[in-house]
Amino acid sequence: MLAIQKKLTNTFYVILGLPSTAMGFGLSIQIAVLSWILSTKYGLDIHHIGIVWAAGPIAGILGQPIVGLISDKVWFMGGRRRPFIIIGGILTALAILALPNIDRINDFLGIGSMLAVAITVALTLDLAINISFNPTRAIIADVTPDGTPRTKGYTWMQSVSNLFGSLAYLMGALIGNYALIYIGAVVVLAFSIVPMFFIEEPRELVKSEATG
Repeated sequence: MLAIQKKLTNTFYVILGLPSTAMGFGLSIQIAVLSWILSTKYGLDIHHIGIVWAAGPIAGILGQPIVGLISDKVWFMGGRRRPFIIIGGILTALAILALPNIDRINDFLGIGSMLAVAITVALTLDLAINISFNPTRAIIADVTPDGTPRTKGYTWMQSVSNLFGSLAYLMGALIGNYALIYIGAVVVLAFSIVPMFFIEEPRELVKSEATG
C-alpha cells in the first residue's frame, strides 16, 4: 500500500475519485454529442434518435444492480472493483470512439442498418458506463474508514466529477464535439486505468458498526 493511501492524503482522495469521474465524463460526452451526431452526420430523425436513447435506461436497469452484486463477491486482477472499473473504462472509451464511426462500422460489418448499429453503440456505451458506476463508488467505501474520511472521499469524488462533467460541455462548445469525443476517450481510459496503480483494495470487506 502506498503512503498516500495509508495517510489518506488529498492527492489520494483525488486519485480515488478519478474512476467515477471517468464514467461521469463519458456520460456527459454521450449527452453532449449523441443526438447531435445521429442527426447531423447520420441523418436519423427524432423518432429514431428516441429509440437509440431508450437503450440507456435498459442498460442501467440491468447493469448497475447485477454488477454491484457480482463485484461484492468476486476477486480477480487484484481486486473486486478493479476489474469492472478497468473493463468498463476500456469499453466506454471504445464506444465513445465508435460514435463518429458508426457509418464505417456499418459498412465494415455489412449490416445495412445505421439505426441498428447506432442502437448497438449506444447500448454498449450505456452498459459500459453502468458496469463501472457502482464499483467506482464502492471502491471509495472499501478503502476509507467509516466516518469523516469516507465522507471526505465521496466529497472529493463528487467535486472532481462535477468539474470534469462541466468541462465536457465547455469543451464541446469551445473546441467542437469531435475534439470532445477523441480527447474524452483518452481521458476516460486514463482515469479508469491509471488510478488502479495507486489504489490497493482490501481482500476482506469490513462492515461498519451501523450495518453490523
